[in-house]
Order: sequence, then C-alpha cells, then structure tokens
Amino acid sequence: MCQRILSFLLCVTFASSATAVTITFDTEDDFSTALIDGQIVDAAFDATDLEFGNLFTLSSTQLGGGSGHLGATIFDTDPNGPNQSSQDPDLLIDQGNILILQSNDPGSAGDTSVDGSVGLVYDNPNDEADFADRGSVVFSFLSPVFLQSFELVDANGGFGASVILTDQSNATRTFTVNSMFSKDIDTCGVCDGYQLLDLTSLAVQVGEGGGSASGVEDAGFDPNDVVTLEVQFIGNPSSGGLDNLIFIPEPALAVLLACGMAAWGLRRS
Repeated sequence: MCQRILSFLLCVTFASSATAVTITFDTEDDFSTALIDGQIVDAAFDATDLEFGNLFTLSSTQLGGGSGHLGATIFDTDPNGPNQSSQDPDLLIDQGNILILQSNDPGSAGDTSVDGSVGLVYDNPNDEADFADRGSVVFSFLSPVFLQSFELVDANGGFGASVILTDQSNATRTFTVNSMFSKDIDTCGVCDGYQLLDLTSLAVQVGEGGGSASGVEDAGFDPNDVVTLEVQFIGNPSSGGLDNLIFIPEPALAVLLACGMAAWGLRRS
C-alpha cells in the first residue's frame, strides 16, 4: 500500500510538469524566438525562414474562387502599436500578436520588406475579408496532441468558421462557429473583441456577442490522438484571427494517463 501511495505521489509530481502548451504567436514554437508584426509564417509564401516546426508545421489553404489570400501572417494587436492607424481597428484587442490570413487587396499586399532576421514581412498586415479569397489555417502536429482551446478574434457580424480536428485514423471533430461569437472591439464600448472556443466539448457555446458554436464528431474520434487542426474562415466577410492555441503534447498525455491508472489502483486497495 505504501509503495502504491509513493508511486502515485511521484506520478502527481511529474504530471504537474506535464502542463498544456500555449501558442501565443508572440514567439515561435521554441518559445524564445520573437515574431514581429507583418511576419509571414506560412512556408508556401516565404520559405526563407521556417518559424514553426518544433511542435507543428503551419500552412494555409485557399477555399474561394478568387485570386486568394496571401498566407498566414502575424498581426500586432497593441492599440498603441504599429497598427494603431491601420484599416483593422477591430483587431486591436491588446493581446499581443495574433494569426491572420493576409489580404491581397491593394495597399495591403503590395508593400513588403525583407527583415534580416525573420525574412519577408508585410508592411501593412490586414486580414483577408473578401469571401472569394477566403481560406484556412492548418496546424499539422509532429506528434499527436489533445487540443483544448483557442480564441477567435473579431468573430462578429458576418463571421463564420469551421474548425476541424483530425486524428490519426482520419476521424474528425468539427465545430461550426456562427456570426457574433465575439463583439467588435472598435464599436462595442466595453468588450473583449475575442472569444475562447472550447475544443473539448460538443455542447453549444454562446460567445460574448450572443452567437454560438457547436460541435459534432465521427464515431471513434480520439481527442487524445489529434494530428491536424484546420480553422476555415468562411464567413462573409471572411476576416478574423486566432490566438492562444492550447494543447497537451503526446508525452504529457502518457504521464496523465499513468496518473489516472495509479489513482484507480489506490481506490481498489
């Protein structure tokens, strides 16, 4: 009995260090290399510096029939920062960097610079709003993960998103996010301007703007074995951003499972 208790206590100690990972987009997934405003983080558009690749790779898709967006890009949401006079006051939620799909509109896409440390940078980062140029952001995890949540930014009037989690058996869990899941920080008075989407529950979630999100999943979907997350921006306008992606990598899942088994053993003693 004492040996089981000792094993359980050791397990709890290790489990406490097996905390979830939060991707804030303020740094790369090495958690030390800073990302800057306008930085292109989509290998399809700038392969000079691959920002992610320790825990996942980052890419994008084109979903519309237009000329298309210009890839996954970093946007600084500081109201007093580099975008304070931009065309996107609805993204200035004061939460550091977020991830957007860069617009190809004139004045947004045409101006780029080459930063010596990070590669190609858009001088005027701007989220893609044209429905014909809509697209998705795709996270491909190097090892299976348990996805917990992320935040959708500027998910208000006309917004729509489909969020697809895929496990190693190609089974999926899909969330449909409707308009007004969040409010517009530029017009709401007092609000967050973003809303957390819980990826662990299929129940209806009501956001700060009154809009809802809900999920469905294939039979046999394994939430502990997710290898791909795709966030499709399919509203009209198709603008918006995402932030604070939280997940538990596979090694941590194994530790937590072992703790659960140890706890069960104590109950049976």
